[in-house]
Amino acid sequence: MDGPPAGEGADGGPSGDAGGERPEGGSARSGAARESAEATQFAQGMLRRDTVRHALASIDGDMVAGDKNVFLVGGGRAPLRLVSPLVLERVRSAFADPADWDEVRADFGKRSLAILRGPAGSGKTTAALRLLLGRSVDRIYHLDRTSDLGALIERLEADAQDGRGEPVGFLVDEPGDCSTLDGPLLQGLDGALHRAGARLVLTVGQESGLVDSEVLGHVIDLPGPPEPARIVRRYLDWLLGEPAAALLLRRQGVAELLDEHLGADGACRAAAGLASALGESAESAAGGVPDLAVVREKLARRGAEDFEIWAENLEEPFLRCYAVALAVLNGLPQEDVAAAARALHRRLDTEDYTVLAPADGHLPRVREPYRVPRRRRLAQLRARTVPVRFFSATGRVPADGLEYKDPGYPRRLIEHVWAEYPLQEVLLDWLTELVADPSEQVRTHAGVALGVLTDRSFQYLLDHVLHPWAASPDRRRRTAVAHALSVSAKNPELLGMVRTLAAGWFADADRPLVQATAARVYALSLSGAGPLAAVDALARLCVVDHMQVAIAVGDSLTDILADDDRLSAVVLGRLCTALADHRARPSVLLAFLAVGAQLVVETATLPEPAVLPNWPALLVRADREPVLRAPFVELWRAALNEAVHRSASEYVLQLWARLAEGDPELRVVLVRMVGALADGDPRTATILRRQAADWAGAHSISPLPRTAAAVTAELDRQERSS
Repeated sequence: MDGPPAGEGADGGPSGDAGGERPEGGSARSGAARESAEATQFAQGMLRRDTVRHALASIDGDMVAGDKNVFLVGGGRAPLRLVSPLVLERVRSAFADPADWDEVRADFGKRSLAILRGPAGSGKTTAALRLLLGRSVDRIYHLDRTSDLGALIERLEADAQDGRGEPVGFLVDEPGDCSTLDGPLLQGLDGALHRAGARLVLTVGQESGLVDSEVLGHVIDLPGPPEPARIVRRYLDWLLGEPAAALLLRRQGVAELLDEHLGADGACRAAAGLASALGESAESAAGGVPDLAVVREKLARRGAEDFEIWAENLEEPFLRCYAVALAVLNGLPQEDVAAAARALHRRLDTEDYTVLAPADGHLPRVREPYRVPRRRRLAQLRARTVPVRFFSATGRVPADGLEYKDPGYPRRLIEHVWAEYPLQEVLLDWLTELVADPSEQVRTHAGVALGVLTDRSFQYLLDHVLHPWAASPDRRRRTAVAHALSVSAKNPELLGMVRTLAAGWFADADRPLVQATAARVYALSLSGAGPLAAVDALARLCVVDHMQVAIAVGDSLTDILADDDRLSAVVLGRLCTALADHRARPSVLLAFLAVGAQLVVETATLPEPAVLPNWPALLVRADREPVLRAPFVELWRAALNEAVHRSASEYVLQLWARLAEGDPELRVVLVRMVGALADGDPRTATILRRQAADWAGAHSISPLPRTAAAVTAELDRQERSS
């Protein structure tokens, strides 16, 4: 097989050993040996699977941890939109009770379904959220105003029957057509909510036109809004603390500012917006003294620009860099975020980039990072710490992660910085560094963040990054291209372009590295719509005589199986079929060995008592599923008997043996596999016997006496019975 020059790794750097010592002759002294080592790192496939899911959930909002909640609307399935935790925190802590609020709460406590009616500006949405929170409902979904409430009934009934009901809340602001709210619909909805332990609040205006007497029975009239000054005070008390809020309100000019912006209409939104702008400016200002001129300018732009105002209010350069780093690495350990922030800050720490100053021309004061404690930085960033557990070959590893409270912030901030500032070259250079980071999580998040930018500026990124990286000898850059396109592939306007791009790279026989990129794109970007077609394409690509293509095929098949292990029979069967083509045999065998090493199953999900946290998935599945055994045995025999990847096959076999040495249950499974491989095949039996002798030999640094003895005993038993 062709590959990089001797001594270069698959990613242009040194490759690490995974899962134990290499057999003699497999020590990455040559380019081919090192590349095969890269392909057979233990549990790497499951690490990638977990990392990709985390990155898409944390940056692009593609999925949520655990089960994804969906509901039927308009004849199709759509994700439920959770109300931002940031919004709920404000409502929980800064809500100002209107008049007669205790009566409203008592009335709502008797209902599963309520229609909250009030005049414009009375804070109906905030009041609805406060009512739901007051009934111990912490998961609240905001439904579109055109949502099909009849379909919601079906969903609630199905969840109740399956025992999946949970105490959740639903909010619909100003339903599009109140005439559809009739007695039978609400009666059915009320019953479904009650059985599911859920609650629903619909907000309507004073002139909503509700006429059905059965509908009116669900109406709760909201009294007038609280005094605007009281809303401001409650918000500032929450944001700054009562002493600081009281001091701020006594400062010169603040009373005049309140008079200017708290009009006679008493709109709650205006009061909350004023409090937010004033409090956040005071929080970031030296000595807590805000520049009221800046506050006035921000209020003039408040409206729908709340996010932009918050982003531009992050005046210190390092804080802005930290915000962008957190957007890209949302949910990852704080150490990774801090390192990325420092790397970005180094690139911007020149006078050429004073463009980062806010629009008022005020140059921010530069502070050393150590002068701002984490708790204050997170408060300014509207972020929080979260416990996370990341997959590793040795088990789930706990860490302190950081994430934005509002899950929409990461993508919005990445797009905001890209669009609003002439920093495209700097950001791409920074992402290039992150793509080469030692951490798989950081590399994957950087690739997904690149996808967010590709979704916005497809042609620019295609010309400047995707095409050059697709032909890169650096395996990490090629994988980042696939992660980026996985974001674009979810955009209906770009899906066709991604398919065309992947097909063109796939067929580019003159550039095997580009074909290797195509293999990663088929697995990470296009397999969701058609995994069988992706498996077939990857098997066809095995005829390309290039090590990097074989590695990419192995990685891609591992990723597909990590997402859906039910395809194991399809994958092994397709690889067996491809063995018949002599051109494809080297790539097929390396791809099979890659899957064998990289794909694991967490033993916590198995019925057997296990010592180790992870077992080789192919070994376990082939032992349990008869349909997998024939192709599994055929592929293993070919790998052991042919010289092309002998060092890799011996390494993977030794890796499994090393795992079995410390886990008796796994050792039983491995011995059964050895028996199946040796049965009726004297040559394979001889190879296995020699391997077992090496495991227990005096030259071995870490001998495996128990596994070697068990394997030898099984081979002796077969020899006696033959």
